[in-house]
Amino acid sequence: MENQSSTAPLLATERADRVATGIKGLDDMIEGGFPRGSLILLAGSPGSGKTIASAQYLYNGASEHGENGCYVSFVERESVFLKNMERFGMNFERLKNEGKFKFLDMITPGTEAFSVDTINYALMEVQSMKAQRLVIDSFTALSSAFNKAVDARAILHLLDKVMRELGCTTLLVIEVRTGHADLGLGFEEFVADGLIIFDTAREKLGFRKRAIIHKMRGTNHSQNYCNIVITDQGLSLVPYVT
Repeated sequence: MENQSSTAPLLATERADRVATGIKGLDDMIEGGFPRGSLILLAGSPGSGKTIASAQYLYNGASEHGENGCYVSFVERESVFLKNMERFGMNFERLKNEGKFKFLDMITPGTEAFSVDTINYALMEVQSMKAQRLVIDSFTALSSAFNKAVDARAILHLLDKVMRELGCTTLLVIEVRTGHADLGLGFEEFVADGLIIFDTAREKLGFRKRAIIHKMRGTNHSQNYCNIVITDQGLSLVPYVT
């Protein structure tokens, strides 16, 4: 059921099965949050706010809901991430010291075998810290080591299966070139439970950052574009004013 919107109140059991994202405006569009244990794609062009949104998702879980989080990064060093997110009021260093957050600073895999080892290592870390939220940034970098799309798809299915069994809700970042509509290797959106796209639209005076929810299984979600607004308080989604 994927209607444009829903005003019906959620039952307590339904709320319990939702994972609040901490991204202002988003939860209202997806019935309170991501379905627990789901695999959600966040696809976006450079500079669209993917990393900030991913960080807010983990920070909200650890600081507000007691849900440990793990950030697996192939694109950014831990020191840079911590410093940048501190500018938005997110003290990940404190969460790290409290054992609520872990940043896995991974190098981009060069071979299929290394990619498999990387995923296995990430899975062990998630299990050891009993993480309930996981971000992989990005699956684009990880899947680049596979010669065949079918092998990358098998890894994605494995990741989805294990995380679902652990009750860990995963946000998988996909990089999209500016001005292009292709998503990853073409199969990711069929495997995932949800797909959110961040992009930049050219306008007369420049560019507008915008977001749209293409897919969210089992959810009445908004199907309209909204503005991506980034301030020193973080990232929020704001409906277009017509």
